[in-house]
Amino acid sequence: MQGIVRSVHSQFVLIVGLTIGARLDAQVHLRAHAPPGRLINVGHRKLHLYCSGNGTPTVVLVAGNGGYSIDWALVQPRIALVTRVCSYDRAGYAWSDPGPADETVEQTIPDLRNLLHAAGERPPYLLVGASIGGIFIRAYQRSFPNDVAGLIFTNSSNRVGRSVNGNISLIWDLTEDEIRSTFPLRESAKGSIPTHQGEPFDRLPPTLQTLRLWLDVSHWKTWEPSNQRSDLILSWRSEFLREFEETKVGKEPPLGKLPVVVLSSDPIPSEAERQSRDGAAARLDVLSSNTVHITATGSGQEIHLYQPEILVQALARCVAAIRSNTSTPIE
Repeated sequence: MQGIVRSVHSQFVLIVGLTIGARLDAQVHLRAHAPPGRLINVGHRKLHLYCSGNGTPTVVLVAGNGGYSIDWALVQPRIALVTRVCSYDRAGYAWSDPGPADETVEQTIPDLRNLLHAAGERPPYLLVGASIGGIFIRAYQRSFPNDVAGLIFTNSSNRVGRSVNGNISLIWDLTEDEIRSTFPLRESAKGSIPTHQGEPFDRLPPTLQTLRLWLDVSHWKTWEPSNQRSDLILSWRSEFLREFEETKVGKEPPLGKLPVVVLSSDPIPSEAERQSRDGAAARLDVLSSNTVHITATGSGQEIHLYQPEILVQALARCVAAIRSNTSTPIE
């Protein structure tokens, strides 16, 4: 059963808000471990981008909250046999420099576009969003529709909650003032230093498990709960509300015939679920008239780690549809 929060690690984890000085120190330390890809200048900052393979469209892998580019290691090499594919670390993660408002939609979308263009990675893009990455790929398509040839949502965040006065509510049901009242965070939110890689990251190769733990520890050391701001949650709230509005019953699919794949560990939602605001993922099935829903039965939240072959197959189908004609049905 889904909990009140559905994001990477099956819980809602707040990231962002480290002091700039501490985070920059962390980035210097991180670069002692060479990144697998390139550090690309996006204007007074550098972001890490790792690309492989050849062909079009270029697949862009967008990790969930708390995720890194290396988390796609079971998927990226196989996609690279079919087409060009890029993974990256958002600002403030792994080898990427922090920005002024990390993890907000307002920073993440221009960051990604500037990164791809600066690196010479040209559209069209097939965007893949895991967990909270789903709102980022949808927001990217809305901002730059001519860049995007298709979208793949993999267990996109569904029920993002927050505790206000001891009661947990979905963030789109809270007012802006209620969300602001939950900041700053208590020092106890920092938790204990990470000591190992459990499910599902123990499915990565041993060397990447070691690297991932090192990245987690580096991030933990510089993360300060007292410096967290409400900007991130308010940004996500706005994006979810926008998606609810554009997928109201009776409206035409906002994405027309754009190829869309909804990959989920849950079955196809009922009509009642699609009309409800009790969850967000059900609305994804009506974004386009050219949508296919694939159920990854038995998978945990990170389908790209639990059942990577399902995502690889979905990507291959979507790439073939895009190459033949963007209006061609995926199935």
